[in-house]
Amino acid sequence: MITPMNDATRPQRYRVDDLTGLLPHGGMRSALPGGNTVGGWIRESTARADGYRHVDTPATIAMLQEIGANHYFFGIWDSPTDWDDLRLEFAPAAQQAGIQVLPYIVPPTETFDWGRASRPYLLDFEAWAREFATLSLSYPALTGWAIDDFDVGDNATVFTADYLSRIRQAQQAINPQLAFFTCAYYESATSPEFLSRYAPFIDGIIYPFLDGPNVNTLVADSAPADIAAVTSAAADHDLAVIFLVYAGRFLDGVSAPHQDYVGTAVRYALEATARGEILGVVAYGLQVDGAPTIANERRSMYGDGRGSIASSHRPMPAGTWAELSCRVEVDPSSARHELSFWWSKIIELWRTPDRGDFVLQVLLDGALVWRADLHDATWLGLWAQGHSEQGQFDVSAALLGKSGATLSFRVTALRDVKDSSFDLGLDNLEAIGLTIPDPGFEDRTAWRTASSGGPIVARVDVFDDDRPARILDAVTAEYTKPNDV
Repeated sequence: MITPMNDATRPQRYRVDDLTGLLPHGGMRSALPGGNTVGGWIRESTARADGYRHVDTPATIAMLQEIGANHYFFGIWDSPTDWDDLRLEFAPAAQQAGIQVLPYIVPPTETFDWGRASRPYLLDFEAWAREFATLSLSYPALTGWAIDDFDVGDNATVFTADYLSRIRQAQQAINPQLAFFTCAYYESATSPEFLSRYAPFIDGIIYPFLDGPNVNTLVADSAPADIAAVTSAAADHDLAVIFLVYAGRFLDGVSAPHQDYVGTAVRYALEATARGEILGVVAYGLQVDGAPTIANERRSMYGDGRGSIASSHRPMPAGTWAELSCRVEVDPSSARHELSFWWSKIIELWRTPDRGDFVLQVLLDGALVWRADLHDATWLGLWAQGHSEQGQFDVSAALLGKSGATLSFRVTALRDVKDSSFDLGLDNLEAIGLTIPDPGFEDRTAWRTASSGGPIVARVDVFDDDRPARILDAVTAEYTKPNDV
């Protein structure tokens, strides 16, 4: 717990004047490439004399203009040439193009002597502050900078109040109007302890949207509630908020985002920007290299689609559930009514559920016709028909006298669960005596989804081999809409 500070021990608060006035008119519409995403950077096709492929500045500027971006997060992590590419080429070009720039560097937990690191100054954050401030005097389009993940792992032991004061003093001695941000996930962004600790030293937070505490890139409709919660907590400490939307994969996520999710989340963020609630939005991991969807995002048994009921590794109470359902036609004259389905035996992301954690149920008009404990699905990543030697099962008793019924697949937490994650796939439904309208889960509109809310999410997952292009189009559609501010 933080010890309350009196006026004598409270650190000096470092802030720029009129932060909103520094940013593009109408708010920030930005992109953040590289890092742990796929195809984010646009680099030159051949190496220069130093042996490195440098950032293709003209192509990147052209891309930003085409998608309607007025801002760019310039990551300094992927290549030892990133800093020189920023100061010698990108910053001058962005200044001329009217595009603002925010350099983004990494903390100790993401710094590796043998690999990726923010070079050349590495963990000398006072040096970074001086260099960014100096560069911003030559190119005022550089209006801020950020360090990732202050409060992850042992980073907090580095970013003490004394060190952060020295960082701010170093930059303010050169340019007091240069803003400074850090990334803060939901727990930190709504934590009075986190915000109290860092508020004196930062101008705002970059908030990665992941459906509140549920850690997924599948549910976009919770964005307004997230914005309200985070901005309320930040306002108590006079901090601004930049909203980050994953347009590429999130490493802890159960599944990659698709175009509908990205477009919806960006739209909510831009609406909040227009209302003055946040500074703007950044599309993180926006794939711009023209490559197709990576192959392992196809998780269906046949075709392009599958049903998916998935959960992140976040804690959840007993009774949390999600389901897929559709209306089926029943032939009353059929001598038999049987059902079968194939399911992938849990694609493990972090930890296989223990026996008694989760149950998969198959229901007809709410009547249970089949169940299995997810722990017993031990063939990870393979497809099986029901239980290992089961095949079809009789559902006649649940359909007596009916001409139609609602078929549901539901996963429920049987007890309080934490640190378990799964992605349960459903595909290739077969039946006798009843007709299923979309047995292969190829039509996103043929199945309804429902849930109790929380980490478990049901959806129809249809693979698109051009998903990166569709996501890019979705961001462009939102960024190029007329600005109502």
